[in-house]
Amino acid sequence: MANSRDSDHYKEYATVDTAPSGSELGYWTNEVCPRDKWKDGAPGKLYFSIRESDTDSSAASSTSVMTVTLQFKCDGDAGWQDYYNGGTAYVAGDRVLIEDTGAAVRYRAGVKDGDFTSGSLTFGFDW
Repeated sequence: MANSRDSDHYKEYATVDTAPSGSELGYWTNEVCPRDKWKDGAPGKLYFSIRESDTDSSAASSTSVMTVTLQFKCDGDAGWQDYYNGGTAYVAGDRVLIEDTGAAVRYRAGVKDGDFTSGSLTFGFDW
């Protein structure tokens, strides 16, 4: 298979099932600006989640071995900043509310080069 993105009016997801590499230094969702979504009439909440891509995810936390990183970028920043989650990595089954309506703050999620071992995860944003 190959890594892929799934974008629609109310979602930005990516699925990683092969080791990422290349100029992007990983495989990432398209970026999302919560404030822009809400100005366009989307509901007022942005969620970030990670799910196993296999149809049987009964062993979700142990099926895939990779690290998904959530990042943000403020207006004028030169690059993306890893979102600090209290020192705990995000794992399959996590679903968190992102409460941020800052002007021009953008989010993305992905698997960095070297952070993939095996499996298939779908992750990203819905609103």
